[in-house]
Amino acid sequence: MTNQPLLILSEERRQHEVQRALAAATASHYQLVRNRWLIAACLLEFVGGLTLMGLGFHVTGEDFGQALFLGGIIVGYLGPVWTWILANWHGGE
Repeated sequence: MTNQPLLILSEERRQHEVQRALAAATASHYQLVRNRWLIAACLLEFVGGLTLMGLGFHVTGEDFGQALFLGGIIVGYLGPVWTWILANWHGGE
């Protein structure tokens, strides 16, 4: 019984497949790094919003404290959501 390869590829085709695999690995690494930066930015916005909310309790003046608190809610909760949505919006590409 002889062993014959199931698929015979030329050297050019092998090089092309290697190039495609390297490009896919590079793109995957780029997406991983990009997502980590997005997560860091979202966490920073969330912490900034919590800081504004906390600062709203420690300032004098009812209107200023309420404005800081509500601004903290907007920044802390909507900031990360819109950062993620706008960063992953591929409508123009």
